[in-house]
Amino acid sequence: MKRCSVGVALAAAVLAGCIPMNSPERLKKCISLKQALENAAEAQYVSLTNAGLKELPAELASLPRLQKLELRKNALGTLPPAIGNLKGLLWLDLGETGLTALPPEIGQLSAVRALYLDQNQFSALPEGITRLSGLTYLNLDRNSLASLPGELGQMSSLRWLRLNGNQLTALPPEIGKLANLQRLYLRNNKLAALPAELANLSQLTDLSLSNNQLAALPAWIAALPSLRNLDVENNALTVLPDEIGKLKSLKTLRLEGNKIPEAEKARLRQVLPDCHVVL
Repeated sequence: MKRCSVGVALAAAVLAGCIPMNSPERLKKCISLKQALENAAEAQYVSLTNAGLKELPAELASLPRLQKLELRKNALGTLPPAIGNLKGLLWLDLGETGLTALPPEIGQLSAVRALYLDQNQFSALPEGITRLSGLTYLNLDRNSLASLPGELGQMSSLRWLRLNGNQLTALPPEIGKLANLQRLYLRNNKLAALPAELANLSQLTDLSLSNNQLAALPAWIAALPSLRNLDVENNALTVLPDEIGKLKSLKTLRLEGNKIPEAEKARLRQVLPDCHVVL
């Protein structure tokens, strides 16, 4: 009987917020459903990326040790309620699967820490997601989200939230309740303003807002003591608030694609001497 191949240890270092920390390492990896079922007692990591699937294989529920499941690039379209039976999952990748909604049973996956839903067709945040109280990483890049519900604030364990490439025009004030959030990615949306409640995110180290419609940054931006990287490229900024110099932890400030006058550029370099300002 074939044994599942041992996957290469996932990098502990995280690159640009693409891979969540605490990812399952050195799991037994199976690259087909047949291989996983032949080793059902051992299979921990099943990768079925681009496997031509049209539906969730019911047999996955028979794998008692399954922790990581990749279903990316399969034309699933929908998920059955049986997804709730995979209660041992820590990592679930459903990117590029044609999903428009998720069944309520997704909320039963209480062990899940990382969830990839990028490049699908969600026009609203799936309701069941907000019940995943242990989720630390959520990727919703390149969907069709025009708004976010206040229930997002219930996801208090989130550390990384990716919402690049959607249609967001505003953020709910409840986003300020995500007290453990460290990285927030909002590139390529339609944001013209930011809620003041973002100032409550004391753990935030990375904030990416490039390619939006911001004409100004609020003064409360200085209330983010942990902020290290701020990306506001390709907005409509001409000046930054006087308080920007209070961001003593800031290491990178990206301002390319804004109409910043020379005098303002000089001021920024003066008040942020330890920060790499990209103009």
